[in-house]
Amino acid sequence: MAFVPPARHLLRAKDLADARYFESLRVEDLARAAGLSRAHFSEQFRRAFGESPHAYLLTRRLERAAALLRTTDRSVADVCLSVGLRSVGSFTTSFTRTYGVSPTAYRANFPPAAQFARVPGCVVRAHGRPQRRTFREDSRPLQG
Repeated sequence: MAFVPPARHLLRAKDLADARYFESLRVEDLARAAGLSRAHFSEQFRRAFGESPHAYLLTRRLERAAALLRTTDRSVADVCLSVGLRSVGSFTTSFTRTYGVSPTAYRANFPPAAQFARVPGCVVRAHGRPQRRTFREDSRPLQG
């Protein structure tokens, strides 16, 4: 078996955090993905990326929450749960610490999401099609 540098294992864990931030991931899960013990993984991750695995995962979740607050009309509690956090109070505290304003105040700085709602062209075309059949060919039985 070929030697794989430890950084590759760390990238595997980082990719897991990026892809599945909305799940109840723990540092143990990330360490398992890297194939390292929790303590060794945390030390190596901090050395490689400049922050703890927990801080990195929280940052990903808060970034996604900020995007949802900007682009949807979902409630703050729903946004909190959809990014993998379980406590609205802790979410609000972490969000305020990171962005300098509460989630509600952050959302108020952006236009309502409904203003940006767009209907895909395929839906417009399907809706615009005649509801009744107007072609005689459609009503004749097939001859075989």
